[in-house]
Amino acid sequence: MVILEPATAENWRDIAKVRASDAQGGWVAEPTYYLCLSAYDGLWRSCAVRTEDGTTVGHVMWAVDPDDDSHWIGGLMIDAERQGEGLGRATVEALLTLWEREEPALSGTPYREAALSVSADNEVALGLYRSLGFVETGELSDDEIVLRRPRP
Repeated sequence: MVILEPATAENWRDIAKVRASDAQGGWVAEPTYYLCLSAYDGLWRSCAVRTEDGTTVGHVMWAVDPDDDSHWIGGLMIDAERQGEGLGRATVEALLTLWEREEPALSGTPYREAALSVSADNEVALGLYRSLGFVETGELSDDEIVLRRPRP
């Protein structure tokens, strides 16, 4: 189980310490990029991914697409030292649960569909997202394939 905690002045330094594995470096940015995107772009919301003992083990951000109201997952990264423990899966599940329980209070937009994009050669991430019910749509976003999952 993981806890998603909005990025704040108190926890951003912990998030900034998260590092992807060397093999993932081409697929994810540094967490500080995602924090800045969330702070200054006006669309994304960054969250610390924490374990029950309060350890920050990752980052994820989310946004609502103003064109179709789909809820997007982005910037998901689990620290290299904690990969292989099911924390990526737990993070996606926690975000989906958050949307199912809290929307539209969080963004003012009812949750109806989750979406994300991933590099076609990131087979581990593709396998994870497919196993969680995400389906490729044929769409591309910045040269990444888009997967969507309707709200159950």
